[in-house]
Amino acid sequence: MYARCIKHTFTNEVMKQSVINFMVQNFDLKNGMMMSFKLHLSENQTLHVGIFPDKETADKAAELVKPVREQITQMGVKSEVLAGPLTDFMAAGEITLDQITQLTGKS
Repeated sequence: MYARCIKHTFTNEVMKQSVINFMVQNFDLKNGMMMSFKLHLSENQTLHVGIFPDKETADKAAELVKPVREQITQMGVKSEVLAGPLTDFMAAGEITLDQITQLTGKS
């Protein structure tokens, strides 16, 4: 599995909510994304996390969202992309990354 994250720093609350809502409606859980969540790091900063079955799927999804990311940057939002293999995943009920990987058929 592979995680792709984008840390956004917004100039105001309206911009923050607009971008979040747009991304949820148009990109979350699409183009091979298996899981999505957001961390609100501060009043004006979020970290959007997308989980994909593999790097190739994440890279394809990134290409599809690239024009929108460019528009978001033009609005004055600062963006930082973070990505890498997802390891050591655990959840309540002793669910492991290996168990999820077996469900998707990919590692």
